[in-house]
Amino acid sequence: MQISSPEKLMFYISMAAAETLGTVDYVVLCIMLGISLGIGIFFAIREKDTKEGYLLGNRQMGAFSVAVSMFVTLSSAISLLGVPAEIYTFGSMMIYQYVSMTSVYIVGMYTCLPLMYPLGITSVYEYLGMRFDSTAVRLLGTCIGMLQTASYMAIALLSPALALQTVAGLPLWWSIVIVGLVGTIYTSIGGIKSVVWTDVFQSSIMLAGILTSIVLGVMRSGGTLNVLKTAHQEGRLGLDEINPDPRVRHTVWGLVIGGFFNWYVNLFTQSMGQRIFAIKSLKGAKMSYLLNAVFMVLYGLLLWATGLALFGFFYTQGCDPYEAGTVTNRNQLMPYFVMQILSGFPGATGLYMSTLFSGALSTVSSGINALAANTVEDILGPSLRRVRSERLVTVIAKLAVCFYGLLAIGLAYAAKSLQGPVSQMAMAAFGACGGPVLGMFLLGALIPWSNKIGAFFGGLISLALNVWMSIYGQIYGPRPTTLPPAPMFACAKEDVLNSTTISMYSNASSMYEATTMTIDESMVAEPFSFADVSYCWYGLMGTLMAMIIGCLISLIAGRTDVNTLDPDLVFPFVRKLCKLREPLTKDDGLVTSAEYKAMTNYRFSWDMYKINAPQENSETTFT
Repeated sequence: MQISSPEKLMFYISMAAAETLGTVDYVVLCIMLGISLGIGIFFAIREKDTKEGYLLGNRQMGAFSVAVSMFVTLSSAISLLGVPAEIYTFGSMMIYQYVSMTSVYIVGMYTCLPLMYPLGITSVYEYLGMRFDSTAVRLLGTCIGMLQTASYMAIALLSPALALQTVAGLPLWWSIVIVGLVGTIYTSIGGIKSVVWTDVFQSSIMLAGILTSIVLGVMRSGGTLNVLKTAHQEGRLGLDEINPDPRVRHTVWGLVIGGFFNWYVNLFTQSMGQRIFAIKSLKGAKMSYLLNAVFMVLYGLLLWATGLALFGFFYTQGCDPYEAGTVTNRNQLMPYFVMQILSGFPGATGLYMSTLFSGALSTVSSGINALAANTVEDILGPSLRRVRSERLVTVIAKLAVCFYGLLAIGLAYAAKSLQGPVSQMAMAAFGACGGPVLGMFLLGALIPWSNKIGAFFGGLISLALNVWMSIYGQIYGPRPTTLPPAPMFACAKEDVLNSTTISMYSNASSMYEATTMTIDESMVAEPFSFADVSYCWYGLMGTLMAMIIGCLISLIAGRTDVNTLDPDLVFPFVRKLCKLREPLTKDDGLVTSAEYKAMTNYRFSWDMYKINAPQENSETTFT
């Protein structure tokens, strides 16, 4: 093999040498894990064993710490690995996803937040039971939401395991067990406070790891201008795909409109709702949403820069690790890149691995804490209401955390055979499982006359169709065409790099253009198939199916009388449009409808409420 310069020779040698983490890297990694465990132990000793404290921090948590926890929970190792790999492989279109994510929090400030926060609930799925006066609807929403959370946790656990397998040569199952057990232990002993404050600590590690990889990657690629020039030349800066065809994987419409619904469902998940309910005031909850909108803008730009630096580095050095067979999965590109640029700095690679572990730990701890809350409140709630010991209920919640932690470990190992960027896997899971349950929430909050029969069958049918479409697309859907890879002259061995290989890569650009043209023509000619639909549309399709089916069944089964509907249970703007009664407050000398529903196990009737409510400004005690 001909090496064109001493720099290329040194690069080739370093790629062969940088295969495992050093002792200092393991020390750094262990310190991070130890601090996370220490935070859990601290809150286990400090806090009393009460259900309210364990699950909601006694509803006295600050807006900033919760906002950071919300952000880190949904960022995770999935985006740290998947988004740069996506930009490296397919280009910059993914950046539009962060436009939709940012808009979700702005919309949520005027829809989800004023609807859910004043109800004083613990589980977000309590809303479904209250709105539709149905235990079945509530349990269906709970089961779908738990399925979505478990799927996301599995992918989040798989992400750092793939990275650790790449840079340390550890077996995949061993890496999954490490992250899963650490997250389970500190969550089970410390509760929501340990999760939130560990997230705050882990966010600083994530920021340091991202900035370090960007700066060193750009420096090793010849500077910012060279990175941008290379990215433009090789098609990584393309942002102009506006094809309305839903079968095109990434378009402006799919990422902005479809991506909005894929992400909007997160505001109605237990992981996010539980944090919002833990904040001490509605004003603080609004501030946490606003902060997350800002965080998403900055995070999207950082990941975009990371992806460009990733491609610029391997292009400048003359080696595409995936095409060379050095890594077997494109999700391993980022950790392999970090090994190359940080191998000369003791402990630096361990710092970046801590970044991935931090993201995964945050997601796993939040997920299993949310699943435990669903178990205690939604599934075992009727039985546990007869238990007088708060300590016993808290112990049951902790056992549930341990169970779901072990379940997440098993699911993550089972997900190892999935192909494609982990960011795509996560968004597909959000859309496939989240779309139907989002449709149930919106059916109740937007359509005052919808009933429980429509909500139940709308959600159930939508779930079946959406999951089928997701699995069908994963098995039979077309594989997306990648952009031309980085050149191979610096990493291929002499007996592999022959004239045919050189010719293939030198003509990669023209081959890509021809392939793209053929695929576009075939899409027009071939009949429509749901297997070809982009994952970006799963959330919107699931939401619309649940709402349309729910409305039709509600019309057939008999519409709900809006005069009997509690106005607390629809969006504020719907109350005005439909001229519903404004919610009663304590300022009127009355208990709120939310308090009355809580006292009557959510079987609420407006007429019954009027009969039981005091007519004068006097206090009434319910027993």
